[in-house]
Amino acid sequence: MEAALLYQEQADKTRAIVKKAFETNETEVHYSFRITLDGLINLVAKKLVGKYEEPTKEFLYQLNIAISYIRSHYIINELILSGDLIEAYTLIRKQLEKLTRLHEIDSLPLKILIGQTPKVNNVFKEVAKVLYRELSEVAHFGKPKVSQLISFRTSDGKNGPSLFPTYKESALICYDKNAFVALYFTHWLIEFTIKHNKEYESEEDENTFSIL
Repeated sequence: MEAALLYQEQADKTRAIVKKAFETNETEVHYSFRITLDGLINLVAKKLVGKYEEPTKEFLYQLNIAISYIRSHYIINELILSGDLIEAYTLIRKQLEKLTRLHEIDSLPLKILIGQTPKVNNVFKEVAKVLYRELSEVAHFGKPKVSQLISFRTSDGKNGPSLFPTYKESALICYDKNAFVALYFTHWLIEFTIKHNKEYESEEDENTFSIL
């Protein structure tokens, strides 16, 4: 019990340090983009969640996937800011799969999709092939270089694994990959909300998205 509590205390302290370092190294433009994107996703989601009379199976399926995506989006951001990059990359991979499934439901009969793995390459073509390969490589520890995401440099200049996260400049790269997928999702979310919420006035949100 004492060892577990001590680990959690140390982990919380180091993550707070890493988060401070991330925010210090983040440019004002990058910060503005990050906060605006998070806010836009939240604003659109609030206009989507509600009661629907006689919803179709397809709609409910997409709605639940979308809500799962949104919840994971904020978790990923926190992981990135706290230095848990492998965990973040793994969830970004799942986000790309969720986004793929949302688009598949738009274009294919639901009965064909049930029980099938989302086919990322078929939906997003060449762009996703590169990104999905990178995300999978991290998620599966496909190459030894993935270890760099959890390593730290010792006082004698050597690298070693760490139980606790440390700040890395690559955290900004990780965030940008998450934002790349999230922008595709946000575009889909706005269109989906326009379709299913007749009271949704989308102009302001669409303008914000265009700026992003």
